[in-house]
Amino acid sequence: MSRLSKIEVSAINLRIPAEKERNYSSLLEQIFKKRVAVKVYGDSFVAITQYDQKSGLGVFSKYSEIDIDGDWFDLEDFGPAGPDKIDEVSIPETLRPNLSAFYFELDEESHVLSFESYSESKGLSARSVEKYFKGALSDMAVQRDFGHVEADIVKSFGEVERIINLPNLKELKIVIRRPNPDDISGDLASIIEERLREQNGEEYEEVTRSKDEDGLKPNDRTKKLAFVGAENGEVSGKSIVNGVQVPHTTKEKPEKIVDTYNKDEVDTRTMFRRLASRMVTAIKQRRAAK
Repeated sequence: MSRLSKIEVSAINLRIPAEKERNYSSLLEQIFKKRVAVKVYGDSFVAITQYDQKSGLGVFSKYSEIDIDGDWFDLEDFGPAGPDKIDEVSIPETLRPNLSAFYFELDEESHVLSFESYSESKGLSARSVEKYFKGALSDMAVQRDFGHVEADIVKSFGEVERIINLPNLKELKIVIRRPNPDDISGDLASIIEERLREQNGEEYEEVTRSKDEDGLKPNDRTKKLAFVGAENGEVSGKSIVNGVQVPHTTKEKPEKIVDTYNKDEVDTRTMFRRLASRMVTAIKQRRAAK
């Protein structure tokens, strides 16, 4: 019996400001053509190495930068390598080790980019993808053409639900960075976007606290804002558990869709696109529910 392969998909929400043309496909094409690579942690870098505007499908490549001129460890002698062995090392300057590749797919309508966060026994963390876009979107040419583009990992809707329904919830904090109007229902969209625009603001924050023994009881408006925060920022809270104040946050809790598949029956790209479609559908349904 064939061993099943695991695949995990997360998503990032991109938002071009209202005063610019919201063409997300062109945005990714520009980043791709500029060959932008961003250090995401340690010696690891991420870059977009393939992108097709027509299908919205592309590839993130993760690789390592190593110090070739540094000290080397000799496994045979189990100690520092001598000059004679180091002189034998010859790595072309254009090559980098530890390459791993991950599919991504842009849904232009929802401005959501789904990506493999785990595939082929290798991982690309949501934080790394978010950090990549923060770096790539800070490029002067990108900002000239598209303005200050926001990029936030879509946080777990289940975690937001859990936080806002916590017993003895004493504090609820919602941070929203510039959203697209279609991310928020009704008047909330125009209110937040207008407040930020007229004050040249980039971030909206709302904190609600309670001293009552029963804690907070978030109303419908606050609940809607919390789910907007899942896509455009963060949601955090503090509750009392056994007399102790406990913090809760969505910061390290991305929305995920996880599945397994038989590689003899379906290829990785096809499976990824199925899960990416499910991710976008789930996000659109959440937006419609608001």
